[in-house]
Amino acid sequence: MAQRKKRPVKDTSADVKKAEQDRLTARKNAMRLLAMVATTAVVFSAYRFLVTQYYFDIVLIAYMVIAAAVTFAYVIYNRGFSRRGVTMDMLPADWSDEKKREFIENGELRLKKSRPLLILIVAFAFTFVIDILELVALPLLLELVAK
Repeated sequence: MAQRKKRPVKDTSADVKKAEQDRLTARKNAMRLLAMVATTAVVFSAYRFLVTQYYFDIVLIAYMVIAAAVTFAYVIYNRGFSRRGVTMDMLPADWSDEKKREFIENGELRLKKSRPLLILIVAFAFTFVIDILELVALPLLLELVAK
């Protein structure tokens, strides 16, 4: 009789570690999404309340200045994204491997640390998009439908 080939035994410790890492990543992503939704709700609600209570022009300009400042801070902190996607091969040859690694890690660390600014940028962008839709696109659409 022919002998059956034995199946290779799977390394379950690696599978368990990967599953745990996937759970942690999913949890972090869910928390980021929750933070983004909560921040957007606060920024949007504050904008709507302030627009109905005070002068529209002042509130709009203040929100634009804040959004521009946060956006500029994000870009400047990340050094214009000059370190994004950089590999060790792209860096000068006279740098040591340690210096190259530090350069790349610093860029990645800056992107991670600046996530709260990115969340604010998204919140302000959402607020402005909804406002533009309400003030410009919706009246145009209603005018077209009325004809």
